[in-house]
Amino acid sequence: MVSFKPIPKKLLIHEVSYIPPEKEGDGSIGGNTDQEPKIIKRVRFNPNHKLIKKPGNVESFTTGVLFIDSVNSAPFISPAEGGTIVFNGRKLKVLECKEAYTDQVEVHHLEVMLQ
Repeated sequence: MVSFKPIPKKLLIHEVSYIPPEKEGDGSIGGNTDQEPKIIKRVRFNPNHKLIKKPGNVESFTTGVLFIDSVNSAPFISPAEGGTIVFNGRKLKVLECKEAYTDQVEVHHLEVMLQ
């Protein structure tokens, strides 16, 4: 059986900040304070302009794809749709996050579509 290796660190040359999407508050003061950016190290951003279609006939163009490896990226975070990735000073919106599997049960890496 072939076992797929993690994405090599030499290819994971970028670092990004992830800001989760704002939660709907309960109306209390200071209810939305956990929006601290999280630094994700050893990721890869590839510019990629692609049309993606979502349910409800919604179409969006991507700006790029962010690869987050389950072994070599730290921390291994699954960015939520609507969150923000900051890459080289640019704020990019998370359109969707796809899990990529190999022959193993665990996720091999994530492919995050950004706009």
